[in-house]
Amino acid sequence: MTDIATENINPATGAAMPPAGSLDYFLATKAIDDGTQAVGHDAFDVQEFDGALNNFTKLKETVKKASKDLATGEALARDLFFSFNKRAPRLDPNVPLKPSYTINREIMEEVMSTSEWREMRETGTAGDSLTSAMATIGAAERAVAPLGEETVKRINQLEAAEEAAARLFNQADALDDLASDADSQEQAKKLKDKAKRARAKARREQRKADAAAQALEQGREARSSAVRQAARQGLKEAIDEAEGLNQALKSFGGGYDAGVGAGSGAASSMTVKEKLELAQRVRSNPKLLMIAKLCGRFTRIALQHNRAKVKHPPDEITSITIGAEIARLLPSELALLADSDLEDLFYLRLAEGRLLQYDLIGHEPEGRGPIVVSIDGSSSMTTVMEVGGLEMTREVWAKSSMLALMAIARKEKRDFVVIHYSGGTEVVVHYFEKGQGTPMDVIATAEYFEGGGTLFEPWMEKALEIVSQAKFEKADVVAISDGIARIDPEKIAEWNRMRAARGMRAYGVLIGTDEGAQLMGEITDALMDLEDVGDDSATLKTIFSV
Repeated sequence: MTDIATENINPATGAAMPPAGSLDYFLATKAIDDGTQAVGHDAFDVQEFDGALNNFTKLKETVKKASKDLATGEALARDLFFSFNKRAPRLDPNVPLKPSYTINREIMEEVMSTSEWREMRETGTAGDSLTSAMATIGAAERAVAPLGEETVKRINQLEAAEEAAARLFNQADALDDLASDADSQEQAKKLKDKAKRARAKARREQRKADAAAQALEQGREARSSAVRQAARQGLKEAIDEAEGLNQALKSFGGGYDAGVGAGSGAASSMTVKEKLELAQRVRSNPKLLMIAKLCGRFTRIALQHNRAKVKHPPDEITSITIGAEIARLLPSELALLADSDLEDLFYLRLAEGRLLQYDLIGHEPEGRGPIVVSIDGSSSMTTVMEVGGLEMTREVWAKSSMLALMAIARKEKRDFVVIHYSGGTEVVVHYFEKGQGTPMDVIATAEYFEGGGTLFEPWMEKALEIVSQAKFEKADVVAISDGIARIDPEKIAEWNRMRAARGMRAYGVLIGTDEGAQLMGEITDALMDLEDVGDDSATLKTIFSV
């Protein structure tokens, strides 16, 4: 993959582009109105596609291969991209399609009629060039393959004959114009003869085009079914890849904080390059991949449980913005519904999120204190267990819980601290102010694992040091371990004194064992034993009540 372009080069043509934002730049990237695009689009859509070509090497390779095999291949790739990237895509070309490009419309009709196309869009392709490019790559190669060599040959012949006929007719018209301005009758006659021969050639090319178009029409029904099935398979693969990307962005890029998609939180400020690097980092690490997969379920439980808290609704108008929240719409927008001629405009703006609405703010009450999570890093935490039909290590369960708790902290703007401990006297601390952190920082705390034995006192000392600070009053501490042999009685007494003095609540989770349950019970308000790991719902709901 390449970085975002620093040179103003059109990736589709390789030609230099005018300065961005200039009128010449707009004209250079205007909507394609030469009868080659089946999906309605504008200049912005063209710029998005050109930018995607420049950013994603694999997309550029896909377009290059499609163009090499099929004369209409590049236009098909654009149509596919537009169908995923646009808010409300429609098979509504700007101008009538050339006969050779009607095959692309057939393909688009089949692709857009599948449930996989709709499911792909639901992963968040609208307005996202990265997932739109992934979907285009998945669909383009598969949609062209079932056409077969004979069909591809006829399409190429049709396109070539069309171009030749158009060129010859234009040439004949130009020769007629020259003949009318000729200096002599002899020169005029020669020019008219040339024009006549050019028109004769053009008509022959047009007959070739008509014959190729007729042959293509005869095989349409069988071709459509094959294209639809192939595109569905390609889109299924693209959906899996997009969901993996979204899981990585949500788990490690801050996208679960508001219970919405990957466009929220830190993920919204990430560049395309950073998103790809994050996805590749997660895909290459089985532990991170499993954490990302499990984190989704844990975070949904955490946020659903957390929504029970009373919130003060936004009630102060600050400005006018655009969106699609019906309750906040301006009266002038709702008035569109009263006019049958303008009703369609209302629904189009609603689908695209472009209706004028009031921007409201509210004053939410202060949240609870910070959240501190201690995670056992002993070697036995790598033991594999099964939860809800999934095989995972104890470490993965602990890290997934940690990320779900971080989502709560981020949502409620609470400081969040992770303490990694093992059998030594030193601990590793990761601090996230108001639950926020860069994706690489979040990955760092998810990846960290020391191995060794289990010693509670060092992390308890560090936790007490943290909660003794003024900003850490009323902290919630969650300790996750897979067993403990002893805790110094003096440390237990000191811990409990600090709990009372600082208003600290403590929760304990023992994974896969009850070893040390009595000791853990002495330092926590609630202890969960996951010795029977078939169902962890009750445990999750308890620790997510922080």
